[in-house]
Amino acid sequence: MPIPGIVASGISGSKIATGSFYSIATVTPTSGSTVSFTSIPGTYKSLQIRYSYLGSSGGGNILARFNSDTAANYSQHRLWGDASTTSASGTASTNYFYAGDATYGGGTTQPCVGIFEVIDYAAGTKYATGRTISGSDRNGSGSITLCSGSWRNTAAITSITLTLSGDTFPSAGSTFALYGIN
Repeated sequence: MPIPGIVASGISGSKIATGSFYSIATVTPTSGSTVSFTSIPGTYKSLQIRYSYLGSSGGGNILARFNSDTAANYSQHRLWGDASTTSASGTASTNYFYAGDATYGGGTTQPCVGIFEVIDYAAGTKYATGRTISGSDRNGSGSITLCSGSWRNTAAITSITLTLSGDTFPSAGSTFALYGIN
C-alpha cells in the first residue's frame, strides 16, 4: 500500500513528493540583535527556519520567542557537544525557545548553520512543539546542538523573533529563511 506523500521512483526506492515545502520569507539581518518573521500564515502543518549565521564577535545562543511572548512559557531539552566536552540540560520554565547554538559561529568564514522546526504551530488546541539541530566547525573545534521543547500556549504562532545572546547579528553574511511544510 502506498504511503501518502511518497511517490515510487522505481527499483532504487522512493522519494518525497514535491510541492510540500514552501518559501515564506528570507531575512538577511541588518546590524542589530533581532531577526523577525511576522504575519506568518496559519496554512501549513509545520514551520522551518534554516539559517547560516556569521557572528561578529564569536558566539551566543539563538533564542526564539513566539508572538512576542517573553513570559516563562517555554520548556526545553538540550544536548550539546564539541571536540572534548558534552552536556545535557533541561528547563521547565524559561522565557525563550532555544533555536540554536552559535557558540562557535563567528568570524568571517566559519558559519553556524541550523534547522529550527516548529510543529503544530497553528493547531489552536495544543502546545506547539519544536526541535533544532545546529552546528559549526572551526577546523576541529566546532560544536553540535540538538534541542526539543514546547511553547505552553495554544495560540496560533503568527510571529517569530530570533535574538542572539552574547552577540548581535552582523550586517552581512547571515541568512535566515522561513518555510512552511505540509
